[in-house]
Amino acid sequence: MNEPIYIKTKKIFSKPTQIRFDKAKVLDNLEKDIISHWGLWSKFQQAWLSSAYNTFRDLDKYVVMLYLLRDYWQNLSDKFMHMSMDSFYELDDIIIEKINLITISSELNIPKETIRRKINELQKDGILRREGKQIILDKTCLQLQKPKITLAILTKFIHINSYNLRGEAWFGSEISQENVKQFIVKYFTIMWLRFLKLQIPFLIRHRNIFRDIETYVVWGNVASNHQYHLEKANNENLVKDEFLNSNYLDYITNIKVKRGVNASSIADISRIPRATVIRKLKWLEKEKVLKKNKNIEYLMARKGKVNKQIAENFKLTRVNVAEFLTDIFDYIKNSNFKI
Repeated sequence: MNEPIYIKTKKIFSKPTQIRFDKAKVLDNLEKDIISHWGLWSKFQQAWLSSAYNTFRDLDKYVVMLYLLRDYWQNLSDKFMHMSMDSFYELDDIIIEKINLITISSELNIPKETIRRKINELQKDGILRREGKQIILDKTCLQLQKPKITLAILTKFIHINSYNLRGEAWFGSEISQENVKQFIVKYFTIMWLRFLKLQIPFLIRHRNIFRDIETYVVWGNVASNHQYHLEKANNENLVKDEFLNSNYLDYITNIKVKRGVNASSIADISRIPRATVIRKLKWLEKEKVLKKNKNIEYLMARKGKVNKQIAENFKLTRVNVAEFLTDIFDYIKNSNFKI
């Protein structure tokens, strides 16, 4: 098994005159192709969460486990060390020396007793075990959350966005999908730590808006259907680009959709039981986030305070995703990390 590699010097940019990418420029350029960019992002989120739910049947438990992994990787990074994907998943277990339920509760905005219960459930499921103040995640647990599907989709997401930035004097050429994958695999704990710093707050913000992450997933399936029809209309030159960035959610919501999404389809895609999906749909309809047509198919709606929260969150997500991509591009193009 390979030992962790020290990264202290590798985090220094190779050229003194090298200027790091400006996240504002990255954001501006990505949103020139905003439909493709956010269409891919929504597909990525739905695939990732469906896979997670299929494994854990409880997305709060999954987020707690991600938090513990992020804590381990952060401690590794603080010691200027990193591991490749293969090296990390060859470990028999990882030890998290101590946890503070109050800190986890505060950061995840989940009640302390809920955090305690989720950790106990993870222990009962055999995903982790506690020894005193230590939490130990064994090989079975590590393999359960190995991001096979996520790696492929995230790699594609990074590659396509680099393709959209190609030719800009400050960016240069695109980064091939294979090079992105090799880079992530080689510097896995660094790259996945950066990803979780984006993903965990993203999920918690949606949990705060929708009451739980599963409800967000149900809403996201309906939103993805609208996104698909927006992409289709754009390909037919039916979208006015000059209004797109400032009113993107309105465009998605108001785009003409011939067929909505029914509860059974959402259950099949998300892996969430149909009865649970129906319960979530009723709440979303009550909050005027979704509406139902005569075929009992669900469409997006734009009324109610929840939609205002969704719109504000979307603005923040746009900036955070641009920051994430800027950091990834800097790692691949500007740092001493090499494939």
